[in-house]
Amino acid sequence: MNKNLKKGIELIKQVENSAAISYLKKALESDPQNPEIYRHLGLASFNLGQYEKALSYWTKAVELAPTNHQTLWNLGNLHEMEKRFDKAFEAYQQAATVAEKSSDLKKAKRYKEWAAKVKQSENEI
Repeated sequence: MNKNLKKGIELIKQVENSAAISYLKKALESDPQNPEIYRHLGLASFNLGQYEKALSYWTKAVELAPTNHQTLWNLGNLHEMEKRFDKAFEAYQQAATVAEKSSDLKKAKRYKEWAAKVKQSENEI
């Protein structure tokens, strides 16, 4: 694993998101097609309230690795928080499908529960 990516992940866990972004951007310089870097840049940006940046990073991560259900779940969370329930539902459904295909049935079940919850939220509005 890229040392800057590893350091960035450690910093996110320590809630040092601004510092994490610096390391992750360095990691991106040497490995611009690594979806994990974009996924973690999205997470750090989300944690800082930089939702447009998070959306951009997670969209790129999905483009590079469409079978990463964690990134799809992150997108669902962002859309749900911004009350874009239709997009959140779609992201959670995609995450569930991807998780099922990778035989991660426990996570697939959780993603389906999130999708049902967001569908209910959408119907209540």
